[in-house]
Amino acid sequence: MHGLYDSSDAWILSGPKNGLAYILADNCYDVWVPNTRGNRYSRKHVFLDPDKDMEYWNFSFDELGNFDVPAIIDYILNVTGEMKLFYIGHSQGTTNFFIMASLRPEYNRKIYLSIQLAPIAYFKYFNSPILKVIAEFSPLLKTYLDTLGVGELLARRQLIHILIEYICQMTPEICGIALGLTTGLVKNTISSNTLSVVSGHLPVGVSAKTLAHFGQLILSKKFNRYDEGKIGNIKRYGTEKTPEYNVTSITSPVVLICSQNDWVSSLKDANELSSRLGNLVETYVVPNNYWSHNNHLWDKNARKLVFKKILDYFDRYRNKKS
Repeated sequence: MHGLYDSSDAWILSGPKNGLAYILADNCYDVWVPNTRGNRYSRKHVFLDPDKDMEYWNFSFDELGNFDVPAIIDYILNVTGEMKLFYIGHSQGTTNFFIMASLRPEYNRKIYLSIQLAPIAYFKYFNSPILKVIAEFSPLLKTYLDTLGVGELLARRQLIHILIEYICQMTPEICGIALGLTTGLVKNTISSNTLSVVSGHLPVGVSAKTLAHFGQLILSKKFNRYDEGKIGNIKRYGTEKTPEYNVTSITSPVVLICSQNDWVSSLKDANELSSRLGNLVETYVVPNNYWSHNNHLWDKNARKLVFKKILDYFDRYRNKKS
């Protein structure tokens, strides 16, 4: 399950030899790469039009974890006839899992093992200065966007995507700098060619409410459900304050894969999460000290330092289930 501004493309952008989806398939795994609702590949609705209806965008990652990921898992298991599956998430893809396994604990029984790359739940020790500033203004920005009737940001057809793609295709180093200022990426650790390919595929659309929800987590320093305001919270949750996701109810085996230079998913926040997980298998810190948020997917050494570990775990648990 991909991250915030990504799509299923994220798992193959580094090519057949280095893309995790390719590597898993080459090792005889049945690979499913879903897309979160609202991105370029996932915009159909029974009666709402995402290009016209603001109501379509009334969701955050709360809905993704509570409804969408469980539906995806049920679909896959129904098609394959399997009882359980392996789950890999990156960034928001990990958040979706933690929400599902907390709010829908029965789904823990459907997971052999989950691998969480750059896990996102708590933001107590969040390090990205630019994203901190954006978070401070996120409540005001969300109000402003609601007034304008704007529910989608970073869409492929919007001007910002066109500019990003053009600039990064011409000078991919600029994209590397932008990622460095937000996530801690170190120059030249992801190849210029990969960054050029990435800029042609990402970002692909995200709801303004999702960004606002992340802003709430950063400001509150808690892993809470979306704050709808006092009246909205009473209507939705039955309490004036938003409840926290109870990650202690996650019973399926979890592997956290972290990095020392990740400005979004810090080691201290990962430790906060790991201390509450009842079935933590391992917290693995990639040994390269430059490793950051997106190196897990696209670094030239990811196959050796991350993907091999994933395959080792999958082989181990596959042998258990057989």
